[in-house]
Amino acid sequence: MTRSKESILKSVAQTACGLLALAAIGTTGCHQHLVSSAAHAVPAHRLDPELFACSREALGPLPYATLGQPKPAAHRIAAGDTLSVYVFGVFPPNEDETPVQQRTQAVNQRYYPPRGSVVAPTTGLPIQVDADGSITLPIIGRLDVNGLTMNETIERVTSRLLEEEVVQEGKERVTVDLLIPRVKRVVVLREDTPNTQVALVSPQAVDEIHRGSGEVIDLPIYENDVLHALASTGGLPGTDAARELYVIRASAGLNNSFISGGQLQSIVSGGEGGQCNAGVIRIPLAGCPCDNLPFTQEDVILEEGDVVFIPRRNEYFISGGLLPGGRVPLPRDQDVDVIEAIALASGSAGGPLGRDGSVLATGTPGYLREPSRVLILRTLPDGRQMTIRCDLDRAMKDPKERIRILPDDVVMLQQKPGGAFFNGFLNYFSGDSILVAFTRE
Repeated sequence: MTRSKESILKSVAQTACGLLALAAIGTTGCHQHLVSSAAHAVPAHRLDPELFACSREALGPLPYATLGQPKPAAHRIAAGDTLSVYVFGVFPPNEDETPVQQRTQAVNQRYYPPRGSVVAPTTGLPIQVDADGSITLPIIGRLDVNGLTMNETIERVTSRLLEEEVVQEGKERVTVDLLIPRVKRVVVLREDTPNTQVALVSPQAVDEIHRGSGEVIDLPIYENDVLHALASTGGLPGTDAARELYVIRASAGLNNSFISGGQLQSIVSGGEGGQCNAGVIRIPLAGCPCDNLPFTQEDVILEEGDVVFIPRRNEYFISGGLLPGGRVPLPRDQDVDVIEAIALASGSAGGPLGRDGSVLATGTPGYLREPSRVLILRTLPDGRQMTIRCDLDRAMKDPKERIRILPDDVVMLQQKPGGAFFNGFLNYFSGDSILVAFTRE
């Protein structure tokens, strides 16, 4: 009997020592740091949902017609146009035959009319408009036609023929028509997937291997805009690309300095470039409802040598704490709140412990009290860092607690002090620990 009492007293002493050790551990080290970090964090329900950015689900698509340009009622002649000119008895001088030309579109034009198909015949000989906007005709010499319509050009040619007494008044027969319109050669660089086949991947998968595409296209005048450039190279950006594009002007001149991603994002969207890289125009393809368009019609018109750049979307949040560490992609067009972020990071809506029963493999209870605190480290636009505290128990009832996750957020799942003590207590005094304490001599 005395020996039994000694064993019980020994077990009680071991238990007391264990409690003291647990208390010492709980009041120092990482646990104390956890409590201190959470105490200085801002509760999620106190933050205005509109404080950081417009909701992705609230973004409205851009009126895509604004990416194009209105076509005038009549073509205006300029350098690069090829005209078909016919003056009876003068150009060509032989009156026996009337030359007939076939009008075509640009050679690599892939929309209507498809691949340079014949539009219609026209009468006359081909003459290309020079760089100064003039043409040269027999007898009358050079004639300035820059900015004129076809009818205005006919009147000017007829007037010059009468002035030079080349033809008699009332017998003039002049025909001027557009044979080949001038084109603007631009380059379209896309970082989204050029493959038309769509590949389905797991939300946890991070696509590190990617291949972009690029094309050089000739856009006819009055179709030399962003709308036709996109239509000729695959359409709107896919879900692996950002809902924005950049127009890089060749007329701004070559710049030997690199441009960083931060500089590219900070360039004003009203058509003005940065100090180091002028001539870069950002055109968003989605925006908050009722907001004005941040670009003008001149910004979407492409000139010779311009580059249209469609960047790839790199939007992730970082998971840590009790979550599996990793970089988790964010959807492009949907919002992800803190509960959905935990499900994406752990593969289970119930948290990191809901995937399998491996936590019970050691014979201890594991985490009987699930983690219910999330700390979010968020970098503000001015570079400062904000720590946001989210209570998952409250988030189940209060929508204000379900804060939206933004790109580059660091989401750390943690235990509350009470839950951490409860789980630690059960793991220390569970199963074999109690049995060994009472059976050891």
